[in-house]
Amino acid sequence: MGTQRERSEATRAILLETFKDIALKQGFDATTTEAVLVRTGLSKGAFYHHFRSKTELAEAIYKIESHGAIDRAVRSVAASISAIERLKATSAAWLREVREPAVRRILFEIGPSALGIKRVFEIENSLSLKLFEDLLSQANANGEIIVAKSALAARLINAYVGEAALQKPADLSAAEATIGPVIDAILVALTD
Repeated sequence: MGTQRERSEATRAILLETFKDIALKQGFDATTTEAVLVRTGLSKGAFYHHFRSKTELAEAIYKIESHGAIDRAVRSVAASISAIERLKATSAAWLREVREPAVRRILFEIGPSALGIKRVFEIENSLSLKLFEDLLSQANANGEIIVAKSALAARLINAYVGEAALQKPADLSAAEATIGPVIDAILVALTD
């Protein structure tokens, strides 16, 4: 049967997966707590033990998908290449990650609908912006670049990659091809 903690984690996982499945099929607004409970057979108490609202549940799903896409992109890039090349390759890999329809729908439709743009940006910036800042700091420390305004460079790169991801899925390959040259142009423009 497992420990109480294992049962609690299993219940949380069931709630997350069921909500995600329904939301992908019907959208956030049409997904109700009641529909999740009917499908899972769980009680309201079990739901509210883990989540205060369907918005909180949607935020958990958004974070899982967002973290997962960034983590997969980072892991797909060789750690042995320079920090600038990792920045470019990771950005391009993330664009490939968001081609997957379920990831794309959660990150660009369900998340913003459920959480609002401001909260989505806060979550994304805590991940991607930090990653870009770290890679630019490494590049500066390694002498690959000399950019005094690395925080500004990270924000510009983050904004560009985010905008590139909003292209139609059919246009993402073309957007991916622009990542390297745009990052280079940003860094040249901000070089001391």
